[in-house]
Amino acid sequence: MKEKYLDAVVLAEFPPGSKVKIPRSSKAIGIGCDRKRNCTVLPMTRVLLVEDSPDVLYVLQFELESLGYEIDATPDAAAAIDAAVRVRPDIIISDLGMPDVDGFEFIRRVRSIPDLASVPAIALTGSTGDWNVEQALAFGFSAHVVKPVEIADLVKKIEQLTSRRLRRKAG
Repeated sequence: MKEKYLDAVVLAEFPPGSKVKIPRSSKAIGIGCDRKRNCTVLPMTRVLLVEDSPDVLYVLQFELESLGYEIDATPDAAAAIDAAVRVRPDIIISDLGMPDVDGFEFIRRVRSIPDLASVPAIALTGSTGDWNVEQALAFGFSAHVVKPVEIADLVKKIEQLTSRRLRRKAG
């Protein structure tokens, strides 16, 4: 019997590493699909978000959670280090200009922890200057995004930096 597929939104939960077939007629988008629409279910992307501005922290957390990311939000570097060790994020997004411990020192400390040394990290800053970008990369960030953040640009960076890591985690 030939199966028929209707245009519908179907939410299903599969354990990471499961193999599923997406019908050709569907408009499913996802990481882990080959050209024949065979997909591997990948684990949810866990993001550690570090931002000292409560408004920016709230908006970014809300936007990313609404897109399906699992967010651990912290207002400062000390809380972020504790959270990173506890939850082992897939990616870190951190403001650079924070009081007490700035983003540069924060990422230096993260990189000194063996289990976190290779976690991709995105620097957030209000400055577009080349110096900030160069410094962020030199201190251990993987990428740099300027505030105010366009959520689509941030998501694109997250996907670029985590896709390979999540494939390994699923397999």
